[in-house]
Amino acid sequence: MTLPPSELITAEVVIADGGSTGRGRRTVLRLVWSPDDPLAVRLELTAQPDHPALPRGEWVVLRDFLRYGLDESTGDGEVRIRPDDLRDRVWFELARPGRAACVSVPRDIARDFLDRTEQCVRCGDERSDGAIDALLDRLLRSDGGAR
Repeated sequence: MTLPPSELITAEVVIADGGSTGRGRRTVLRLVWSPDDPLAVRLELTAQPDHPALPRGEWVVLRDFLRYGLDESTGDGEVRIRPDDLRDRVWFELARPGRAACVSVPRDIARDFLDRTEQCVRCGDERSDGAIDALLDRLLRSDGGAR
């Protein structure tokens, strides 16, 4: 299966929905993968509607690290990943100014997302000149790939 370069694979998880407050605010984590940059997965944390007190930002993690994080702790930079076997979830610690944002998603959602990316570009097959160039561009940016 080959996708056009503009085709994205995504998964979206509601992290918090405002609970019983009735304020209608939601915090959402979106995982985004593109065949244009097959080594990377973007993690986009947003608040809907946007509110300054709610966590938000964008981080980049290697697709392989996300796969490893399903079963073992990994990461030492802007994104740390650890499995939670008791709850069958994957936790993300996302560095940001002030306190890190810690969010979790069901492990089966993360696994399904990764499986869908591998239907397009299998792990190990993404090491083309274009993928390496995209990785180098991201690593050489002054923000290290995180926003």
